[in-house]
Amino acid sequence: MKIATYNVWIEDKGIGGRFEQLVHEIVCVDADIIALQEVTAKFYHDIRKQETGYQYCIFNKYIDEDEGLAILSKYPVDDCTFLHEYPEYANSKAQNILFRYGTSRFSFTNVHIPWDSVREKEKQIVAIDKYIQDQKEQADYFVLLGDFNSDINSSVHRFLTGEQTINNEESNPNWLDIMGNYYTLHGLPLQPTLDCINNPRWKGKNTIYSPANTDRIYILDNWEPMEFVNAEIFGTAISPINNLSASDHYGVVVDVDFSK
Repeated sequence: MKIATYNVWIEDKGIGGRFEQLVHEIVCVDADIIALQEVTAKFYHDIRKQETGYQYCIFNKYIDEDEGLAILSKYPVDDCTFLHEYPEYANSKAQNILFRYGTSRFSFTNVHIPWDSVREKEKQIVAIDKYIQDQKEQADYFVLLGDFNSDINSSVHRFLTGEQTINNEESNPNWLDIMGNYYTLHGLPLQPTLDCINNPRWKGKNTIYSPANTDRIYILDNWEPMEFVNAEIFGTAISPINNLSASDHYGVVVDVDFSK
């Protein structure tokens, strides 16, 4: 199964004119299921009209914002929960769907953790993890992915991977960072997804920030058989027309064999 995540950088509110680039990247990566962040209602409406190959699509808009989360899937969706509507889950910016692939059941959670408050990041990631952990009887495999607005040295990542607690809460079982693990196992350097050096979005503007791995795909380490076949970033191409990459973030795509 090819799984992807991509922050599309609010195409019609940020630096526009990138819609065709974004569609091209989404089509070319050809994931079985892809999570999108910074999706406006207009972008979702427009991309649904494109021949992307995704028959099943979900969009949830945040309260009082013209922005939200979307999932494009080649598999039928059995159920969807928008955690942003639930105070008991910290009104987190996260959407969860349940679907089946073969004989296996999957839980798939798309997130966009806030960038401007460590306290809010920690509050939401604990709530999101609790929601998923409470689902243990509803799926065989659990995927958590999106823009975490935090690097691999952050409390968010360390909490998910079982390296630390947050407010005396722990993630148990913990999560595996698929791209991070794949690159380590194959002796490869981890590539940034928020590239403040090479992405033209930051050219001439960034003088202090280092590249970071903020967009990630995790799978719950629940001892079910699987193999990480491949992991890579996408969306790095620069258009000769506008001299921009499709987004200010690069996407992440992984290939996981669940038949082992």
